[in-house]
Amino acid sequence: MTPQSTLLLFFVFYASANTDFSEPLFRLLQTDGPQTKHGMARRPSPSDHLPIEDLVENESAIYDPRPSDINTRSLRKQLGSKFKRDFMSVQDPNKRSTPAPPLIPLHNGRPQGKRPGFLSLLRSAVLQDGTRVELPTTKKERRKFQKYLWNLTYCPVMYSWKYLGIRFWPQWIKEGSCVNKRSCSLPEGMMCAPSMSSNIALLRWHCADFNDHTTCQWIRVYYPIITECACSC
Repeated sequence: MTPQSTLLLFFVFYASANTDFSEPLFRLLQTDGPQTKHGMARRPSPSDHLPIEDLVENESAIYDPRPSDINTRSLRKQLGSKFKRDFMSVQDPNKRSTPAPPLIPLHNGRPQGKRPGFLSLLRSAVLQDGTRVELPTTKKERRKFQKYLWNLTYCPVMYSWKYLGIRFWPQWIKEGSCVNKRSCSLPEGMMCAPSMSSNIALLRWHCADFNDHTTCQWIRVYYPIITECACSC
């Protein structure tokens, strides 16, 4: 790979006989090679790493929608029920005065959500030879220890707003990432990593021929968002 190699998101479009586009998915591609008259040479690269890399856009204004193309009411209608208010915004959400939620929301001193299965081993466990051993503690002591380990190994999702640019609508999305300020395991060694993701629908400005504005339209694309993180190797 050359030093000039960059990562970008490319949209794979599937055209039918009547030139209507189906719903494309994001693909992470790697540019590694000389530019041609059709643009950079592109070859597929693994796209299972989240959050996804920033899209490297051509800065030419010819690829931008005109102000008349950005009709909020019309675009909102086109996106329909796919518009997710909690994960997208038409205006800069950072200008709102809404306080940020806590990174780790606690309930009775422990993280919210389903209790990890490994905590049951603090009651009893089966060894490699089949022998069952029990932890000689009181119920109150065991709960305190379970709560401590649950907090220690919990992997929260940290959300932040990301600006995608004028060629997307809405232009702002809430993107998730896994916090890795320290190891999440005992003994140390494991780290928090994405364990579940969800796709949100956006609109992307696209032209079959960017020199002919009549070939341009907003098309639906899907953007993956991290929704859960887990302690893993």
